[in-house]
Amino acid sequence: MKRNQKICATILTVTVLTAGSALAAEKWMTGDFHQHTTYTDGSYPMNDLTAAGVIATSAVQDPAGLYRKGVMPQGFRFGLDFQANSEHGGSSSRDGFSNAWSTYAPNPAIGDAGKMWRWQTLISTSDIPGYAGPAYMGAFDWILGIRANYPGKLAMTGMEWNPPGHEHSSTGIVAADARPIAEFEYRFDKSDTDGTLTTTTASTMSWPGKLQNSAYTAPDYSASLGLNAAHNKTIDGVKWMQANYPTTGWIVPAHVERAGCGLTGGAWNIAAFRDINDNGPTVAFGFEGIPGHPKDTDRGSFGANACGGGTYGGAGYYIATIGGVWDNLLADGRKFFNFASSDFHNDFGSDFWPGEYTKTYVKVKHNDDDEKNDKHDRDDQHHAKKLRHEERFTQEDVVNGLRSGNAYSVHGDLINELDFRVVHGAAGHHKKAHGKNNATMGEELIVEKGDKITVRIRFKSPDANNCQAGDNASTDYVCNSPVVHHVQLIQGRVNPARASKLLADGITPNPEYKTVDPSVASVVKTFDATSWITDAAGYTTMAFEVPNVQNDMFFRIRGSNLGYGVEVKNASNLTIYGTDVSGNPLKNTPGINSADHAWSDLWFYSNPIFVKAL
Repeated sequence: MKRNQKICATILTVTVLTAGSALAAEKWMTGDFHQHTTYTDGSYPMNDLTAAGVIATSAVQDPAGLYRKGVMPQGFRFGLDFQANSEHGGSSSRDGFSNAWSTYAPNPAIGDAGKMWRWQTLISTSDIPGYAGPAYMGAFDWILGIRANYPGKLAMTGMEWNPPGHEHSSTGIVAADARPIAEFEYRFDKSDTDGTLTTTTASTMSWPGKLQNSAYTAPDYSASLGLNAAHNKTIDGVKWMQANYPTTGWIVPAHVERAGCGLTGGAWNIAAFRDINDNGPTVAFGFEGIPGHPKDTDRGSFGANACGGGTYGGAGYYIATIGGVWDNLLADGRKFFNFASSDFHNDFGSDFWPGEYTKTYVKVKHNDDDEKNDKHDRDDQHHAKKLRHEERFTQEDVVNGLRSGNAYSVHGDLINELDFRVVHGAAGHHKKAHGKNNATMGEELIVEKGDKITVRIRFKSPDANNCQAGDNASTDYVCNSPVVHHVQLIQGRVNPARASKLLADGITPNPEYKTVDPSVASVVKTFDATSWITDAAGYTTMAFEVPNVQNDMFFRIRGSNLGYGVEVKNASNLTIYGTDVSGNPLKNTPGINSADHAWSDLWFYSNPIFVKAL
């Protein structure tokens, strides 16, 4: 049964009055939805431990005296507003305290394997009908404890799905408990083969009809589209989530270039993104174009075999390349957005803690339905006034914010405020468009052919970031305040039609479904201190006019702390990081990255704004 109970957090915010609407609250929130703990291959528990096996029962501000830091509390201490636990699908050998399941008497694992299937570790024992085994804590039990300790934050339940035919995907479902995401994992995770020997899980949990990987043998479009037969199971998973949790689920492929370009199957390519978005437009609405693991020697954990041969300023090849995979998805007119998370496993190797280095900013708006439902609770004018200043943001609000595309991703706190919008008319002389006169990230501005539009950008950088020499950088590293050197404005065309997966006969794969056209986008303006204005409060503003709009288009921006033509090399003359003379990022050569280099090579990426010309 589908559950859609609202899970709330009370967060202080400001309400704004919008034209034609009642009071509507909104807030920029920061989050991370790709992280790992001791439940799978992480090195830290989900929550703080005050002693061996003892979970903290209140929020801990200073973790210095803890027995073991918790992943989510650390993220909240670094300022995040929401997080989602996202352990690998399949099975695991240990619980959240790192105790092997085999040490329990008897072993509590249900199903075929000696290890516990991920679906079972996601839920509470109370969610398993007739369970009579030893007591243990499921991941959802840990999350409930974190919610109790941090009532002003949002702790969400998710998983890192192993989509058949591809690498990984950050995935989750907002519900009253973890049973929906557990069922999804059981049915569709490539590594969950529970049910091959018995039907225990299907009968116990009332989850009939699972198809094993071996059932997917055709069609195989490996040669034509780079989509092998296993990909069909991924599409079934997307369809299942779209049908059952269209507004509360998310499927966001992760580190999408790491396994290669996927030209003959087995990795993520543009045909795969088009296919999941076609079949799940409200759940498969983006990807992690900026991978985690920023201080890995292979930055992003992208080795030479990754598509593009590494990251570019810490970003994947698909979003770093102008006219690349992402721009072609946007040229389809797809609302397919970019996000970034830490992919945290440990703090002593490849990773920074959630929120320490990587942040995704999301504009979260108060759900009007929630306010309508709350009206009967507003006993008097005083209570109504109080609610205007203490709006309750929910997990659903966060997912709605992600789906809206009004989000941007940042490394090293290069910026902490961004207002990026397209305005109808010239700067300072706005003309009323169809329905509204401006649009921001994820939105579409409708104008008439021949109209003028103005792209407006305003950002601010903080005085300092989380860099600390001797802690998360080398002892002799000099931590600098984040300062943006330049911002690139990228303009792309939106094609009048998008390619279908199959030709008109419904059988033959369409080669255009796999096509990447490099001409769809270009950098139309690069801003720097010579072309922008910074006011006394530290806000930097710039504008770009398109005097005569004739076609549908989109805009996105990125910015860096690096100057033009900066190239930092190692003793072997290999490029560690840098830019070309136009300010585009250079490839981070695998094998030579470090935390110091990550702090020195900072970028931010916006999501797109669309313009439709009638």
